[in-house]
Amino acid sequence: MRIRFLIFACAAMLAAAAASAQKIELKYAFWGNPDAIGVEKDIIDAYQSAHPDVTVTPIAVDYTNYHAKLLTMIAGGQPPDVMRIDSFFFQDFMSAKALKDITPLIKKDKLDLSKYYPAGLGDCRSGDKYYGLPWGTAPNFMILNIKMFKDAGLALPPLDWKWNDFVALARKLAKGQGDSKQYGFVQSLFGLDFVLPFLWMEGQDLFDKNRTKFTLNTPEAAKKIEELKALVKEGVFTSPFELTASDATLRYFSQDKVAMMIGQASTILSLQKIEGVDFAIRPIPGTAKYPAVTTYKSNIVGISSGTKKEKAAWEFLKFLRGPSLEGETLYMKAKRIPPTFDDEKLWGLYADASKPPKDIAPICKEIAAKYGHLLPLRKGWMEVQTLFLQALQKVFADEASASAALAEAAPKIQAVLNKK
Repeated sequence: MRIRFLIFACAAMLAAAAASAQKIELKYAFWGNPDAIGVEKDIIDAYQSAHPDVTVTPIAVDYTNYHAKLLTMIAGGQPPDVMRIDSFFFQDFMSAKALKDITPLIKKDKLDLSKYYPAGLGDCRSGDKYYGLPWGTAPNFMILNIKMFKDAGLALPPLDWKWNDFVALARKLAKGQGDSKQYGFVQSLFGLDFVLPFLWMEGQDLFDKNRTKFTLNTPEAAKKIEELKALVKEGVFTSPFELTASDATLRYFSQDKVAMMIGQASTILSLQKIEGVDFAIRPIPGTAKYPAVTTYKSNIVGISSGTKKEKAAWEFLKFLRGPSLEGETLYMKAKRIPPTFDDEKLWGLYADASKPPKDIAPICKEIAAKYGHLLPLRKGWMEVQTLFLQALQKVFADEASASAALAEAAPKIQAVLNKK
């Protein structure tokens, strides 16, 4: 009996050792709170439950330090197997050859890309090849303070409103002085995605078609920037130096000091947490010739080019971001990001009928179909953004005219574009 027990125990130990040896560890990197990864834990737990042979190790880093740390890990030969990347940095990761071309995997598994919103796919491609699947595809919105519109006796604008409509409304909504001052719109220099729509409506863009030449050093661009500055001087728009943090903007909006502001999906979530704030969303207004000026972007989840676990990484990526909607459904239940897929069930999970905006699903779809405009992202985007926004700061601070500031910034930005 004792011999039989020893044989059984040894067999069990060998089986356990074999199972342990076969277990695959995947490292998954994303930005977030390292101490409370929220829905990502739910997704990892769900995947591991369905795939007991896989252990997913999360690598969560705060957004500010995330991409730099990721590039350091890659340069040091310790890349994660699967990683999320903000599309602002996508081309920098492409330059570092950090991402695997997943086009053959997509074709092999016949992944139905038509289920994704096209804007999301555009930010995952380089040439005709895919290096990831979309995450967090969403537009910026013009967010409207319903109480301020009602108090002013103004109807909310239609979806196809234009720049002149917007300025007329902003002037009617701006009033008062000192502590009782109210503004029509928040003029922000938070990022290029808050500024470029006003230049796109004039047919201007940051780069040429090949994204190799800076093209905003023009009289048309300077004129529009001066127009924005004049509206600040008039007291219709806030000064970009008055509200320099998102929490300050939210405070002004919730206290009925600003009637309109550009915001993101995260802005909507923040406003929904403030009791008593009622708001609506619209596309960013364009012109009759250029109506599609609403910034639309996505982020990417891809596979490291250096992974030695391609098959397992691909299966996890499909769970996270594939049209099977397993990971997407969990994201929607957490209401963290709008759906990346045009799917009514997902919108039903994401949109909260008890909270504004009531019509977020149809408006997002309308923006995707008619009003969305992708950013001209490329390598060095963050450097270009810093230089361009510094030029705008000089204009709004009365340190330079728009034409002079653009002329000064042009060679600096072009030097960034010329880098290999």
